Amino acid sequence: MEIKFTFEEKEIQKVVRRFAREDILPIRKEVDRQGDLPEGIKERFIEMGFLRSPFPEAYGGVDGTFTGLVIALKELSYGSMIPAWMLFENFMLAYPLLRYGSEFLKDTYLPGLISLETIGALAFTEADTGSDPTQLKTVAERVKGGWLINGSKRFITNSGICNHMILFARTGNDVTAFVVQSDKEGYKPGKRETFIHSAAFDNGDLYLEDYFAPDDHVIGEVGQGFEILLQTEAVGKIAFSAFFIGLAERALDLAVQYANTRTHRGKPIGGKFQMTQWKIARMMVRIEAMNAYLFHVCARVDGGKEIFTEAALLKLMVAEEVKAVILDAMEIHGAYGLSQEYEVADLYRTAIGAQVIMGSLDIQRVIIARGILGKAHYSHHS
Repeated sequence: MEIKFTFEEKEIQKVVRRFAREDILPIRKEVDRQGDLPEGIKERFIEMGFLRSPFPEAYGGVDGTFTGLVIALKELSYGSMIPAWMLFENFMLAYPLLRYGSEFLKDTYLPGLISLETIGALAFTEADTGSDPTQLKTVAERVKGGWLINGSKRFITNSGICNHMILFARTGNDVTAFVVQSDKEGYKPGKRETFIHSAAFDNGDLYLEDYFAPDDHVIGEVGQGFEILLQTEAVGKIAFSAFFIGLAERALDLAVQYANTRTHRGKPIGGKFQMTQWKIARMMVRIEAMNAYLFHVCARVDGGKEIFTEAALLKLMVAEEVKAVILDAMEIHGAYGLSQEYEVADLYRTAIGAQVIMGSLDIQRVIIARGILGKAHYSHHS
């Protein structure tokens, strides 16, 4: 499919595609197991500066596009989800800092996040709430010079290894966003989780016990936290969806390779069985549709347009389609698709994460329906 990228975006695609396929893919199993890149490859990955694209030069960026970052995430995920996730978690703190943070916060934290010298995170989810801010129990109480934060968070990626994070807490009847530093007193990582989609991620509980956040570590205004969360997660869903399109493209390539080499009575199954051909055609249709809508929404972000409903639509679409694509790939592989010796089984396990991370699919359906019902009639956005 021909999508009109800028010269810079095409260069990002070329460089990242080569890096993912030549350097990461051959060691994919090791990378996925360790949750990190080997030292030499990691140094080159950091030097390439893929996260710089959508950020201003003043903070270490290159004044590029959000599309450029999404291209990098998709191409990296073809090789492994791990390096893409490194960029994503830092982006989820860097983006709200750029959009809502004071000059002090941007100068202090953005250069390290963008260069990957520091590790970022986002902490909203709690044991009794997934998407509803009214149920937050983590509380920030005003004290002299700042806020004392008490409470707990659950399923927080990087909470055991990050340097700093954006954390959401109740301030009276509202929600406020804070920059929280992991090396300060009162920050305590709890139990680590093991997930089937990626056992190597650092993810788990977080406890805040009289953690002091200075006034200058409030992101945006006091009480603006819910708006910041919604905007950050909307853009985050787009970046997140790119991971799984990369996975789907890898699944298609594996299915084609298998169909061309696996034989039945001397003939490749891809050339012999129409049902195999039908599955491959269906996989391609789904991947082309996902790519088209992904970069349509990216163009809206770069054009400064609203993407709240579109981001939910993309996330729902990709979560459903990637599962179908990889299931087709597994069926083409037959019993080998269930073998952990074959990559397609790993892809299927990873793809399950798209169903629940960054908002459940039912929540996305509600967002989409409300967006449509709120208009007099459906029409394509200009």
